[in-house]
Amino acid sequence: MTNVVELQAQLEQEMIQRGQERYQKRQEKLAPSQREIPHQIITEVLPKVSSTIVRYLKEDEHRFDSGRGRKSEWYEPLVDLDPDTLAYIGLNCCYETVLKQNSLAGCYSMIGNRVELEIWADDLKQYDNSLFQRLKHQVTRDHSSERYRIKAARIIASKAGFEFQKWGRAMKVKVASPILNAILESSDIFEVATHEENLKTHRNLTLTDEATDLINQRVFDASWAEPMFGPLVVPPKPWTSFETGAYQDSMLSALVPMVRKATSEQRRALVRDFEKNPEPLYVKSINALQATPLRINKRVLDVLDYCVKEKLRFSKFPDLEPPEFPKLPDDFDSLPEKTQRQLKRDQKDWHLKRRESVANLVVMDDDLRQAHRMSEVPQFYLPWSFDFRGRMYPVSHFNYHRDDHVKALFEFARGKPVAEEDRGWLAIHLANVGDFEKISKKSLDDRIQWVIDNDQWLRLVNDNPIRTFDLWTQADKPFQFLAAIFAYYSDDPVCHLPISLDGTNSGVQHYALALRSSEDGHMVNLLPDNKCQDVYQTVADRVIQDLTEDGSDEAVKWLDFGITRSTVKRNVMTYGYSSVERGFGDQIIEDLMQPLQKDVNYGTIDEHPFGDPREQEHYARFLAKFNYQAVQKVISSVAQGMAFLQSYADALAREGRSVRWTTPSGFPAIQRYTKPDVKRVRIFLYDREAKMPKPSRLTLHGIGPKYDTRKARAGVAPNFVHSLDAAHMQLAICHGLDQGIEDFFMIHDSFGTNAADTWAFYHNIRHAIVDMYEDNCVLGNFEIECRNRLANPDMDLAPVPEKGDLDVRAVLESEYCFS
Repeated sequence: MTNVVELQAQLEQEMIQRGQERYQKRQEKLAPSQREIPHQIITEVLPKVSSTIVRYLKEDEHRFDSGRGRKSEWYEPLVDLDPDTLAYIGLNCCYETVLKQNSLAGCYSMIGNRVELEIWADDLKQYDNSLFQRLKHQVTRDHSSERYRIKAARIIASKAGFEFQKWGRAMKVKVASPILNAILESSDIFEVATHEENLKTHRNLTLTDEATDLINQRVFDASWAEPMFGPLVVPPKPWTSFETGAYQDSMLSALVPMVRKATSEQRRALVRDFEKNPEPLYVKSINALQATPLRINKRVLDVLDYCVKEKLRFSKFPDLEPPEFPKLPDDFDSLPEKTQRQLKRDQKDWHLKRRESVANLVVMDDDLRQAHRMSEVPQFYLPWSFDFRGRMYPVSHFNYHRDDHVKALFEFARGKPVAEEDRGWLAIHLANVGDFEKISKKSLDDRIQWVIDNDQWLRLVNDNPIRTFDLWTQADKPFQFLAAIFAYYSDDPVCHLPISLDGTNSGVQHYALALRSSEDGHMVNLLPDNKCQDVYQTVADRVIQDLTEDGSDEAVKWLDFGITRSTVKRNVMTYGYSSVERGFGDQIIEDLMQPLQKDVNYGTIDEHPFGDPREQEHYARFLAKFNYQAVQKVISSVAQGMAFLQSYADALAREGRSVRWTTPSGFPAIQRYTKPDVKRVRIFLYDREAKMPKPSRLTLHGIGPKYDTRKARAGVAPNFVHSLDAAHMQLAICHGLDQGIEDFFMIHDSFGTNAADTWAFYHNIRHAIVDMYEDNCVLGNFEIECRNRLANPDMDLAPVPEKGDLDVRAVLESEYCFS
């Protein structure tokens, strides 16, 4: 087997070379018959697109010469460029837009950026060709990222005396317009699909039927969607500075800062922390996460391979092919106008679903490729970094912070024997991820008993998951449920499965602890109780009561449909993150109305219980009002905490200052939002059906210099609470390290380790909460830090809310706060 250090070097070299440059080199080495089909298609249509661009230029020039109008703004920038180059740029940008699911506006900007770069390079050659050649060699050697190469080249060229007037966003769109129109007119690869969402019309670039057929045959170039960063087969470099970078290769590690998108202010604060302590507490925790060796669960991978090969469809598994195109009935013209509109809308929505399935297929193939490659090594690692709030995320796109089918592929490389007293945690985890009849909300003993009671069919699944497909796919988290079954019934006493202990609505937990609210704390299991409390069901019961008292037609409709904890769950979860009634309605549309519409499209149900999309929105907004009122009544501490935080964020934003606070783990969190600079550009977009360009408008978003007070107010509560759950995780990891625990499997408010260490970690999690809150007022600390940043620190702002009588140490005896 290849030495792991050599293998890591090979992997990192591949990461550096991904994308268009690697694609080009690889294609040049192959005979035409061996090249990937999409590249062949692009190559074949390139002359047609190129000639159409030439025709556009001639038509524009002729119109000017004949006195029928001015030359278009795009004429002068494009007239002297090679049309084949323009066609190639446009086709590749379109392909990248489809596979990455970027917006149509993003495609225009991408084409404009690359055309501008082409002109910049051409002008630089004319200005000083030797300088151009030196720059090309230098930036290719020093930078692996295209963006950094371009930036570095422009800075060096500017210092050498070469000046170039950069285009604005509107100009880039206008220059891109004829290129994109030429592609839409003269190729059968791309088309513009229109769909409605929340009564707004959206346009996206998508593949035509012919191109989609090829994608579905699995003959496509996966490198276009392949992420740059992947797992490591050697331990990542520990973070010892802001720029340590995790990877072994210096160029690759230079692209991985310790904090993603950190402002210069935050970077300075982090550097000062390192000067005081070579390994601050929050750094110690992320280094421990990076040092956890992982491996692929091969039994789960085999089942996933089968599901993808057969393109099976079940809940929470991505659709890998769209439903059949909804054809119009023979009596379409005689149908009511309302029905005709719905049928037409269904056809438009189908194009979006096809686009989603193509993207799902590309991502799935890349995940499987990574999984199979990592399954060939005994262990691998994930590099990690922070966001500006202190939350920790894997750098690699292939990681367990993903959907159920990806998360279930990961397990610990270091297994541990499971003693009899620890097998209960395996059963609890198995019941939790299955969550049949909401067993995860019952007592721990009830969850263990559920596994015992269902032993017969669970064994059948373990013996043959393919034949028992209809059983395990009904689980809340099907693939994690499958992984848990495999571990529970394994003959090997050594267990590699991560056991997760999940918080009960961690946002509300942190508000209740900060305000010492025993009422709210009880509802989210911060207090000892022989029963597991379910705040979602409490809110659902309140909504049912209020709807019954309302008695309107809409209320009766909802009561007939049924209000469950699932109906209100996301609304309750996001309330503590500044979600308001409007946001509640959007969530109901996304989580309930749209999946029901999907069932209609697939023929699973005959009709939508809430009518057409306009009626669906009406009913969603109606329920959102009742959900919002119920949440406010049930959870009181959240509203007080949010109002306090928003008061200071608003004051600081009005003075043009960022919001800064230090988390209980010592991390310097900094929130800085600026206002978007919105422009609308008039363009002519080629219509494939009309076979002519039609006038249209494109909205462009940029970043302006002004602080965004609205976003600062809306963002401070979720950002502050997320920084608290990040600090809790960091403290819990450090407690675990002190107890000799080495393996961690962490996802924000889900804390995981091996079954043999779960009892110890169970207590570590609770002690970390006590450390955060027992002798510490997080809201008082926030107030002090914010007032010190204000020009007038004595201004009248919201006071720290009054505390209740919650005993923080009671958490140590709470069985269900994290279970």
